[in-house]
Amino acid sequence: MSPQVSRYRVLGILGGGQLGSMMLDPLHRLGIHARFMDPDPKAPVAVRFPSTVVGSLTDEETVRAFGRGCDVLTYELEAVHAGALAGLAEEGKEVWHRPETLALLQNKITQKAYYDRLGLPTAPYRPLEGKVDLLKFLKGPDEIFADFPQKPLVWKAAQGGYDGKGVRILESLDQANEVDDTSCLIEEKIDIALELAVLTVRDRIGNVHCYSPCLMQFDPQANLVNRVMAGSVEAIESWLPSPLQKMAQEMAAAVAEGLGTVGVLAVEFLLDTRGRLWVNESAPRPHNSGHYTIEAACCSQFEQHIRAVMGLPLGDTSLRSSAVMVNLVGSPGSVGPAVYQGLEKVLSLPGVFVHLYGKAQTRPYRKMGHVTIVHPDLQKAMVLADQVEEHLRIVTE
Repeated sequence: MSPQVSRYRVLGILGGGQLGSMMLDPLHRLGIHARFMDPDPKAPVAVRFPSTVVGSLTDEETVRAFGRGCDVLTYELEAVHAGALAGLAEEGKEVWHRPETLALLQNKITQKAYYDRLGLPTAPYRPLEGKVDLLKFLKGPDEIFADFPQKPLVWKAAQGGYDGKGVRILESLDQANEVDDTSCLIEEKIDIALELAVLTVRDRIGNVHCYSPCLMQFDPQANLVNRVMAGSVEAIESWLPSPLQKMAQEMAAAVAEGLGTVGVLAVEFLLDTRGRLWVNESAPRPHNSGHYTIEAACCSQFEQHIRAVMGLPLGDTSLRSSAVMVNLVGSPGSVGPAVYQGLEKVLSLPGVFVHLYGKAQTRPYRKMGHVTIVHPDLQKAMVLADQVEEHLRIVTE
């Protein structure tokens, strides 16, 4: 057995949410000994992996103590103490992605500046120190944002935003007064025709593989992805012409190569109504847009990430089938023990794979699971996805 997968090499994973839970099966198949840490004793990983360590991911000493019991470290979310990981790297631990990559991507201002350095198109923006700075800026003349409030702007908190949090469309000074008083940026609001993502995976010696671009649809109320569509170049051609598919993959690969990533990196794009691609955000981990790869790809994003960080050969990113992924979130107005209405009906549909995350309590728009529909014909997969959304509701008793 090679040293990378021997029982003497321990992989530590910071975070025990659904992304970590979906790493458990490939970890088992590859015979890799893993440790997890999460602050929630009832986290999805802990349900299946009782030895999960309960501890803060943002406390430096807690992260360091956990990391000292591992040989290789990675993370399934960005809310991790990057300084602690840097210290562990100095102690000789292997940390992927590198701590400096995490620190750069944790901050949307430094992330945008990185795209500028690469010469990649990203929405025009201005970094601001807080609410006073924001209001002063919006009241003053600016060549890019002079049309505010006639033309809305996008406000983003520099740190801590996720799943629609920390992002707001500003259409008036009154709305600007309501945002958090924190370091932030404002962006030009792109006239969006389509949102998409490209999953990249890079190994330790610099090989970069890209999955085909996947198309994302968002819930307008929650600003959450509610559906992802993936297929061959031809299958998504009517939404995203093949030259733009190739361009998105090339741009995503450039982001990964510039950062020197090791593991999965997701790059999100906006396609505007004039047919131009803009880099939106990047996530240094397996991504919600890539859940479909478990059933529809030759090698899932979760196995790819494990392979990369453990120094194993990368897998095949080719698709075996077209697929649609539907996010399952708590219904508006439902707070309490989760009840899955219509689950039996959905389980009876052909080509449908249900993933429930083991979260006992639901609340509005909480991610509770997802459903992947695989079918050779993407249009028929979309019809099945409509049926899933029609029948399955997450409510309370």
